[in-house]
Amino acid sequence: LRAADGLTVAMESVLIPVLQQVATVVNLIIKVVVIAVIVLMLLRWLLLKVSPFGWPAYQVRRVTDPMVWPLAQSLPMPNSMSIAPLIVVLVTLLGAYFLQRMVQELLESLFILVRGITSGRPLWILGGVLYAAVSTLLLLIVVRIVSSWVPFLRDNKVMWTIYSLTEPIMGPFRQIIPPLGMFDLSPILLMFLLSFVKNAIRSLLLQ
Repeated sequence: LRAADGLTVAMESVLIPVLQQVATVVNLIIKVVVIAVIVLMLLRWLLLKVSPFGWPAYQVRRVTDPMVWPLAQSLPMPNSMSIAPLIVVLVTLLGAYFLQRMVQELLESLFILVRGITSGRPLWILGGVLYAAVSTLLLLIVVRIVSSWVPFLRDNKVMWTIYSLTEPIMGPFRQIIPPLGMFDLSPILLMFLLSFVKNAIRSLLLQ
C-alpha cells in the first residue's frame, strides 16, 4: 500500500508540473501572437501615414495584407481599408481569449484525469473525460459563433472542421428554436444547457 501511495505521489509530482509547463508555454505563444499582430497593425497604420511607398511599408503590407484585404473587401463601407486593421486586432484578441480558455479547460480536465488515475478513482476519470468533451464542444460553438461575424474566417479547413463537429448538435436545436430573422437564438440555449451539464458533472462526479 505504501509503495502504491509512493508511486501515486511520484506520478503526480512528474505529470502535473509537465501539464503546468505546457499551459505556460501555450499561454506565452498566444501572447506573442497577439502582440505581434498588434505591433504589425500599428506599424502598418504608421508607415502608410508617414511613407506609404517606402521599403518598410512594403514589407509590412506584404505581411499584413493577407489578414486585412479579405476583411476589407467584405466590409460594406468606403473606408474599409482603414477600419479592417482594427477589426483584425479585435478578432485576434477574441480568438486568443477563446483559445486560452480552451487550453485552460482541457488542462483542467487532464489534471482531473491524472489525479483520478493515480488515486484510483473511476468517477474522477469518467468526470474528467466528460468534462473535457463538454468544455471542448462549448468552446468550439463559441468559436463558430464569433467566426460567423467575420466573413474571411468562414471559408477555411479549420472552420469547416469546427462546423462539422458542432452542426450535429446545433442542427436539432435550430429546429426547436427557428431563427428570428437574422438572429439565431438556438446557440444561446445550447450554450446554457452545456454550461449546466458542466456544472452537473463537476458537482456529481468531481467532488
